[in-house]
Amino acid sequence: MKRLIFVFFTVGMLGMLCFDSSYKKDVLPQPTFPLDEEVIIDAMEKSGLPGMLSESETTSWSEGQMVHVVRSPTITYSDMISTEEANANPITRLLIASIVSNSSEMTEGQRVLSTVFGQIDVPDQMAWEDWKQQIVFVTLLYGGFKDEEEVYQAFADKELPCLLGESSSQAWDAQLTVGYCIVSYRISNETSKPVEKQNASMCVNIYESKELYQGI
Repeated sequence: MKRLIFVFFTVGMLGMLCFDSSYKKDVLPQPTFPLDEEVIIDAMEKSGLPGMLSESETTSWSEGQMVHVVRSPTITYSDMISTEEANANPITRLLIASIVSNSSEMTEGQRVLSTVFGQIDVPDQMAWEDWKQQIVFVTLLYGGFKDEEEVYQAFADKELPCLLGESSSQAWDAQLTVGYCIVSYRISNETSKPVEKQNASMCVNIYESKELYQGI
């Protein structure tokens, strides 16, 4: 009888281990924070986000915090900027993404990912589809989600603003399977040119919990 109980116990433990292993294979890998350049480059390739890492702008604010910047190799903020000037001064090139990965004392060792993305000459009506690559990119960087579109799908049905003719912003939030996410969107009008253009930025921040967000 004892031998039979031992067999059942062993089989049960093996089943639990197999289930746990299978579950982990079904979610995205969760990179260590702060992020390495290789992780960011891999996420860019998988999401299709264009651009290149600006090594001169990579900085560490403190232990457990790292800032990476991705910029366009060709698009600048002004048509008057020459190629030589753009190469000498990276901030003149379009900001594709700014990534702050944080797992420091300030966050009590919990993982926080803060990102900012830019686009120029955007339409009056925002569309989530226009920012899908950026949101998938963030999802891959944070990891642990069931698939690369979980964050995007959490926001895809949320109401969209039409911010024509003004500088304004909008924000949304969502509870996810492995964290709490805040997305904010802001437009600004470029009035220095004969034809007025709207530029936009989107921030996508993921916290391990809503309580951590509120505490920060």
